[in-house]
Amino acid sequence: MFRKELPRLYELRDQIKETDCPNAYFRDFENKLKDSHWKEKYLDLEKELQGLEQNAWEFLKNEACPYLIKSGLTMRGWEQLFNILQSQARAYNYLKRIGCTNVQFIPRSRIRGMETPDLEGMMGLGKVLCEVKTINMSDEEAKNRHNVRVRGYGDARDTEDRLGDGFFKKLESDITGAKKQLESYDPDLKARRLVFIVPNFDDFFCEYKDRYFRQIDHYFSENPAPPGIEIVLYNQKTAAHKSISMNHVTIVNE
Repeated sequence: MFRKELPRLYELRDQIKETDCPNAYFRDFENKLKDSHWKEKYLDLEKELQGLEQNAWEFLKNEACPYLIKSGLTMRGWEQLFNILQSQARAYNYLKRIGCTNVQFIPRSRIRGMETPDLEGMMGLGKVLCEVKTINMSDEEAKNRHNVRVRGYGDARDTEDRLGDGFFKKLESDITGAKKQLESYDPDLKARRLVFIVPNFDDFFCEYKDRYFRQIDHYFSENPAPPGIEIVLYNQKTAAHKSISMNHVTIVNE
């Protein structure tokens, strides 16, 4: 019914042989699409996927396939699947928007001890490398949302208007890990090196999102990115959405 509007998502759905499998992601796909809220979300994702060249789409599709069926209910739901589909596609399209050509995903290295970033492209005569990191919600929030899905209710939790230490520890760890991956792939440090970060906050409706980004900007004012590393943050569209500006790192507003 919706295949013409969402060809790549249907192509991904077609990878599942038993679409009525209770642990398959697309089991209720067409019923969800009758809901305008879900349809809008899937149209946004399809738009990102349509930005990929065919070889890049084949690569990303193959990366996502192992996560289309779960062995059972997990606390974090389909987080891994969407970390691949959304975050990776957003970073790919960002590289294209800033003028990169020949953008492609980098296969994982088979050489022992060598790490790889996620993407590479060319800008003029220079290479651009990009590692993608997604900061997911805390374990406490993931558990609460899992209980809502399974039991129909969760624990009453106050929404904090400030990010906790756990978020910034994860941010620091991701940047350190990304730096290692980028330098392992480019030991001569000749390429332009980007770390593309997609944060998912505990605040379900993201009513405090502007405050969170201000706190992150302040963090980078006191903890600058490592030399030669460019940080790009992605402000994804949410219920309480507004464009954000930052002074110390680049931000992309969906």
